[in-house]
Amino acid sequence: MLLELMSNGTLAELPPENAPSGIKLPDEPSVMLLLPHNKYLLGTSGGKWIYADSSDKRDSQNVSLYDDEVLSLINEGTKPTILPGKTVTALRKELLMLSEPPGNYYATVSMLRTFMRFHPVFSQNDSGLPDEKIFTEAMKNDEILCKAYWTLRFALSRSEMETVGRLKAWLRAGPENFRRHDTASRLWFSIMDMPDVSAQAELETLSFSSLELKRMSMQNVSPLLVYNPKSGWLILGRFGRDRNTMFFVWVYLNHEMYSELREHKRMSVHDIIYSVWGEYETQQAMIERMKYKGGCYEHNVFRSEQNL
Repeated sequence: MLLELMSNGTLAELPPENAPSGIKLPDEPSVMLLLPHNKYLLGTSGGKWIYADSSDKRDSQNVSLYDDEVLSLINEGTKPTILPGKTVTALRKELLMLSEPPGNYYATVSMLRTFMRFHPVFSQNDSGLPDEKIFTEAMKNDEILCKAYWTLRFALSRSEMETVGRLKAWLRAGPENFRRHDTASRLWFSIMDMPDVSAQAELETLSFSSLELKRMSMQNVSPLLVYNPKSGWLILGRFGRDRNTMFFVWVYLNHEMYSELREHKRMSVHDIIYSVWGEYETQQAMIERMKYKGGCYEHNVFRSEQNL
């Protein structure tokens, strides 16, 4: 994709033949932005961005783009070229929409099969893994399968093996339980011993006062449960390394949800935290999937307001 930065800050798509003389767009998915002083910014599907001079291919530099952050591109002998944060975000979005999601299909499905071996898409083919096209079609009509696949694929691509444990807890809890009531469970993270102001306000509406939260945070117990007959259960979990707390996870469950997971599913309190956390991560995985090629078409059926 070839783009030009307009004077009002918007991006305009140009035909490929408008690329600078001697410069050819890569065969892989890419975005090229034409800039003043014969310069251009080129991003490729691997996430690499270079700022280069069309008249001197040796004069190039690697740059990093971050959503909503201004990008200052240095030009020798002239003022730097400044790209507003919104423009930077738009460029990254355009490149992702042309790129395949990270991760490997066969590695993901191979592991997912061990978690969901009784699912029809796996039981129909005992001799091997399902064909990717067949599996993709199955995901279009199965939200649980779709969420599990993309959560696992993104996690494996980043070597985030703790996410795998939370995904297993989510599946064990029964994903359908998280959809029965919008307020069945809630989740908050904090790096301080108290949730932030907005989280405290939400917990206040659930009948948990700031004083109760402070008392919970002062106790060196994890996980720690507090019960409120008006609303349900609040669980505090501490997570870190070498017994040092790095962050806190606050989990709320209403009476029905807690009873379902604790009494019927026989889950430990720690695994309950993981299951609610896993629900949050599956939602985030679907949001991330929407950013990549094919996301808007293939998975719009599962777009919904996030409850966590």
